[in-house]
Amino acid sequence: MAVISKELFERACGDVPCSVIVHPWNESCLRASPETYYQTAIGSIKFYSIVYAAQLLMQTKKWKKKEFWKKMGEYYIRSTLLGAAVTGTYANMSCFLRWMLGNKFTFYTYNRIPFTLTGLYIYLEPPSRRSLIINLFFNLLAEYYLRSLERSGYLKITKAKQTLLFMIGSSLLFYLMRLEGDKEQRTPLFWLYTPEKVRRKEDGSKNVCPHEGPCHKFILKGYGTYFGIGLAISLARLIIPKIKTPIEAISSIRGKHFKMALFFGSYIGIYRAVVCYLCRKQGFDSALYALPAGYLAGLSSMFNSSLGLSIAVFSGALKLFSTILYEKKILPDFIPLPELLYCYCQGTLFHARFMDPDICPNYVFNLMKTVSNHRCEWVYENILDIIKNIQ
Repeated sequence: MAVISKELFERACGDVPCSVIVHPWNESCLRASPETYYQTAIGSIKFYSIVYAAQLLMQTKKWKKKEFWKKMGEYYIRSTLLGAAVTGTYANMSCFLRWMLGNKFTFYTYNRIPFTLTGLYIYLEPPSRRSLIINLFFNLLAEYYLRSLERSGYLKITKAKQTLLFMIGSSLLFYLMRLEGDKEQRTPLFWLYTPEKVRRKEDGSKNVCPHEGPCHKFILKGYGTYFGIGLAISLARLIIPKIKTPIEAISSIRGKHFKMALFFGSYIGIYRAVVCYLCRKQGFDSALYALPAGYLAGLSSMFNSSLGLSIAVFSGALKLFSTILYEKKILPDFIPLPELLYCYCQGTLFHARFMDPDICPNYVFNLMKTVSNHRCEWVYENILDIIKNIQ
């Protein structure tokens, strides 16, 4: 998949009707809308079912609470509406901008500006989830820009560099999370693990570690629990697409499908082991122990190395640091900086899916393909056919 430049797109697609590269399922802009919203609603239901299933696996301790299920149900509906609204409204907006410009598409008005503006639908999400989504899209944008720099020859991304980046990021993230431990309302952050609060000497406990019971049970329980979660996610991704042929799906399980489980389990196990060791050695607990513990735990990323994950841990630390800056009034809270950042990220990434697919993060491909219920692939193939015909 090659890069589609501004000059090439406008020469090939500038005068193409929107019924070819926006809504090929119906020639009429108005009559295409019901089908567009219907398909994006179906696609959003499919996509967010997997997302919320993964989140439920990470929050098993809350399953017995009735309020938890009510909240998750509400969030699921709001997320589905977000996906359907962004994709459906994009088509309407792209057609409208084409009409405003004398029935012509430009490189930016085709999808970058529409997707940037539809980013305002992020307000459909509640504040707690909104910040998680903004954080995710910021990670994806950072990955896209790093890949762009690598392609241009300005840097080289290796597995060793990704691992080192993850180690440093984990160190900072766990430290900042432990500093937040005493707050009544913590910064919303979706990460693999939330470390225990620092145990104060005045707590009166004989155990200096931030947990109850023997250390070896605490460490092994963490390893086993997160190994199981990682394995469940890997198997779900393998089996669900082949649910109609379960025997074939199960027989296709290989050693590589245990990589995520090994990563999850060792990441938590090493972190807990180092914290417990330092607590026992020093005779008291401290947030500072998270620095070496997080750093060494980051070695586990060798099982499942990922640039996206390395960026995510750093952006998580940055998010916690920005909370400190907001609390100290260094950053203004009357300007919706996070939401504006999301709009820019969405517009840039969704634009890259069509115009610069070689380095666009895989998550964006999967998101657009699933939420559009494969309509996105149909549109992209039409664009490629048009470009091939003029070359």
